[in-house]
Amino acid sequence: MPNRFRISLLGALAILPLLISSCYPFQGDITMILTPVAPPEAEEASEPAVPETMILEATVAVNALRVRQAANAETPIIAGLLKGDVITVLGRTEDGSWLNVEVPDVKRIGWIWAEDVMLSGDAADLLVLESEAIAVEPAAEEEPADDGEMAAETTDEEKTEEAAMSFDDLQPSITVHAQDVIKGKVIIAEAVAQLDGWIVIHVDDAGSFGPIIGQSPLRAGVTTDLAVEIDVDAATETLYAMLHIDGGVFDVFEFPGSDMPVLQDGEPINQIFTVTIGEMSISEEKEEVVETVPETTPTDEPLLQLGEVTRHLAIVTTRNLRVRSKPEAIAEVLAGVSVGEAYPVAGFSSDEMWIAIFFPNIDEPVWISSSLVELRDIELRVEFGRATIATGQGGRLRLRGGPTLEAPIVGYVQNGERYNILGYSEDREWALLVGTDVEGATWASVAFLQLQ
Repeated sequence: MPNRFRISLLGALAILPLLISSCYPFQGDITMILTPVAPPEAEEASEPAVPETMILEATVAVNALRVRQAANAETPIIAGLLKGDVITVLGRTEDGSWLNVEVPDVKRIGWIWAEDVMLSGDAADLLVLESEAIAVEPAAEEEPADDGEMAAETTDEEKTEEAAMSFDDLQPSITVHAQDVIKGKVIIAEAVAQLDGWIVIHVDDAGSFGPIIGQSPLRAGVTTDLAVEIDVDAATETLYAMLHIDGGVFDVFEFPGSDMPVLQDGEPINQIFTVTIGEMSISEEKEEVVETVPETTPTDEPLLQLGEVTRHLAIVTTRNLRVRSKPEAIAEVLAGVSVGEAYPVAGFSSDEMWIAIFFPNIDEPVWISSSLVELRDIELRVEFGRATIATGQGGRLRLRGGPTLEAPIVGYVQNGERYNILGYSEDREWALLVGTDVEGATWASVAFLQLQ
């Protein structure tokens, strides 16, 4: 019996592995099926990638650059930049043709044409922005005050500041009263403007606007007690204070040119006032200038006339230069010209202290001081005219420094803009424009001009 039991026990041990293998078909160590496997760890959800904000610097590469409200040549000009200015670039349009920039000094954000600047990096790294969505980032909110009354006062001040940042709802106007001219200045009691511009003083010419005798920068909003320096010698008893825009180079008066009068119902916004000229009217500085000006000197040679060819171009080198009817400091002031503007030369005074130039809409040559201009050689047949840029919708026209395609590009003008013509090349394929905000000679192809 014991032997049988041992045989049966040995048989059972031999059969046991076979039974287990039939229940768990596998190959390898049996311990593998008895060891629990940890479940796979869940991967952490990845956050969506946030585009990196890239800010570059740009250097203005053209003589004068317009900053516009949106990435469109038809939108208003909000500021102007000069060659060499360095600005911060915040973004670009999808095609890269326009850049979103922060204008220095005035702290305004606008759009410029990308080809007119040199970037410090790759434009492709800039964020693509929608021009309509660009706005100045508001300042961080302050912690609420413990005192409820003080908090209410702060809120009112913030509302006032916010209202001051937007002047679209203001009604442009000028308020000025009859007054004595004191030290060469008149006082504008109040001026209201939606955009930065100018207060311009005109003399009376038979009951209408005459030549300009003074101007002063005007900031957007409401300005009170603004002093405007005038040319007392040229002042009439009745004067006109007129509101102009600052449409070209920022803070540079450009009229005739881009700084045109602000119109309301088709008429310039202006205010008529009377002045009294007395002993206190002329400033000490003005008296010193008058004493150093030489007396009138007649010309030795006859002046050129319209239709003739001039060999000289006068480039204005001062901020604002007065154009006079005769070669003398006490002559009537006919207009003002700005730095960088170019005018054909008609002749010189015998002492070369004065230069006669051709001026738009004045048939006879007028006079400017020779010490405030730079002469350049040119060959131009002097003929006055008016032209509209006709390059097609949204296009722009290259301006060149000479009447040939080989001449360097000095700037651009936009489709639909209008400019005065001072003359043509001998083949009449090129016209010399004035008021383009570009320094020196600005030639445009006649093929892209609609002559008037």
